Amino acid sequence: NEGGAAMKQSYCEFFIDYYQDEDGVFTAVVPALPGCIESGKTLEDAYRHVKEAIESCLEVRKELKMPIGNDAYRGKNVYRVLLKT
Repeated sequence: NEGGAAMKQSYCEFFIDYYQDEDGVFTAVVPALPGCIESGKTLEDAYRHVKEAIESCLEVRKELKMPIGNDAYRGKNVYRVLLKT
């Protein structure tokens, strides 16, 4: 940090639900971010894709000045992201 002033960092956790369809494809859903859904051939692929989707959703919400925060929902997996201020 060049100015000596520390930047405040805050984190937000997003819970992720996974579903596997009859073809074996995994779908990852982030209930706190409506429309934030991704899929992958493996659970790891779905997780990697949904992390990117979360980042994209957060960028759009920030641009549109929409709230970003946790709701009371508790899912099966968590992705913790550093919020850019």
